[in-house]
Amino acid sequence: MRMALPLGSYTGADTPAAQVDARVKLALLVMLTALAFLVPPAGLAALALLLAAAARAARMPAARVLAGLKPVAVILVFTLAANALRLDGSGAVALAGPVGVSPEGAARGAAAVVRICLLVGFALTVSASTTSTELAGACTALLAPLGRLGVPVGDVGVTLSLALRFVPLVAEELDRIRLAQRSRGVRFDEGGVIARVRAWASVVTPLAVGLFRRADALSEAMEARCYEGGSRRVPPQRPLGKRDVVLLVAGAALLALGIIGALAG
Repeated sequence: MRMALPLGSYTGADTPAAQVDARVKLALLVMLTALAFLVPPAGLAALALLLAAAARAARMPAARVLAGLKPVAVILVFTLAANALRLDGSGAVALAGPVGVSPEGAARGAAAVVRICLLVGFALTVSASTTSTELAGACTALLAPLGRLGVPVGDVGVTLSLALRFVPLVAEELDRIRLAQRSRGVRFDEGGVIARVRAWASVVTPLAVGLFRRADALSEAMEARCYEGGSRRVPPQRPLGKRDVVLLVAGAALLALGIIGALAG
């Protein structure tokens, strides 16, 4: 039985999005993140269409984007409730006693939820179309100017590369431990809150032990290879292609329009 890919895993090099330079994709992700907070609610539909096009270019199905929203579901519900509910009797729609719902607050909360969903979708699209090595290299290249200020950019790149490599490994190990505990009779979806916490403790504890074991093995391997902090230099980067430049310019133009619109509004 083939295990499902961990959330946000690299999907393959044969997709149109995978052919875009990782530095450009990271820069576009930063620009789109800023746009998601700058554009008015009416402009979120355009960003949603842009996300659909990017996901299609990465050949990432909508189901994976929806799955990526599960970890932030609590934040989404809290954001919507915090904006929509009124506890002082000022809500236009009364629910119980002084508790009511403000239509304006509900609209504002819904817009905030859409913005968060867009951020998650764009981040998943980048991770699905870029390998961990490419992401680490692109981050190191973009941070290279900070090296003149004494920032250990090379060490940051190594740390990021190791963290990205551990993400799918930890996800797979978590799934294996969970399946093993289920085969022993542990039920994660039954009982009250305390019972479920205890059930997940049977997964988190061995997972943490495994992480410490991996960290020890990694430190021994790096020590055996005589790794020293600050000794890693930023590797030279290949020049951007025409497609990469066009995408970068288009992203910068969209960001400029978003900033102008926000200042004008």
